[in-house]
This record gives sequence, structure tokens and C-alpha cells, in this order.
Amino acid sequence: MNFYISTPASMIEARRRMMNNFFNEVADEEPVFSIPMNLVSNQDEYVLSTFVPGLAADSVSIRFNNGVLTLEGAYTEKQTEGYDVHLSELPTGKFSRSIEFNNPVNSEKIEADLKNGVLTLHIPKAEEAKPKTIKIASK
Repeated sequence: MNFYISTPASMIEARRRMMNNFFNEVADEEPVFSIPMNLVSNQDEYVLSTFVPGLAADSVSIRFNNGVLTLEGAYTEKQTEGYDVHLSELPTGKFSRSIEFNNPVNSEKIEADLKNGVLTLHIPKAEEAKPKTIKIASK
């Protein structure tokens, strides 16, 4: 398994996921792998992007509950009957990734779009999370 670390925060997140996997794995359970993501924001929304090549929109589950956004899905192994397998590097099995939002979001207006293997979610910030300008009254 390869980990591509780009920032100290992503390194901490990767270690947290590894520790959770270490303590939560049961020998009889199928392993669940994580998918890489990008999360950016402006004053109105968060935009999350992740790669899910080869999956249809109905193959990915998206849930938002108590401030946590969870993406789940599975890659099925392609049967190659009548062929000898010489190399098998494509992902197979279940994946799951959760992100906790500390600031309130408007979960009723989350939009998801899947295009060319890239899943993009637009997650609007709640009004109370948006920056406010306060005018100073002079007397």
C-alpha cells in the first residue's frame, strides 16, 4: 500500500486512519481501504473531490450524519475466466472515507456530481458559519 502525503494535516489523518484500522479490524472481516480526497472551501461552500474510476453513480453511497460526511462503495473483481492473470493491481473490495465538519453545513443542499471518474460534492456552509461583517457605530 502506498501513502502519498502532501501536508502535515494529511499525514496526521493518514496515521489516524491507520490506527483506527489497526484497532477496528477483525480477522474475519474483509479489509476496507480509503480513497484520496481534496477538500477546498470559499466563504459559501466546501468542495470535495475524489477519484472513483470505473464506478457508476449508484455504486457510491454518500451519507451526512451529525456533521460527518461518509463515502462508501466497492470495486468488484473482474472475472477473467479462461485467462492466466499476470498482473492484478486494480482495486478490489470495499472503500470508505469519512470527514468531520467542525463548522455547520446545510446538509439539505449537498450536491454530488460524477463525471469522468471524478466525484465532486458541493457542500454549502450554513448561514451561521459564513463570515459576517460587523459595522461599527460611532457616537
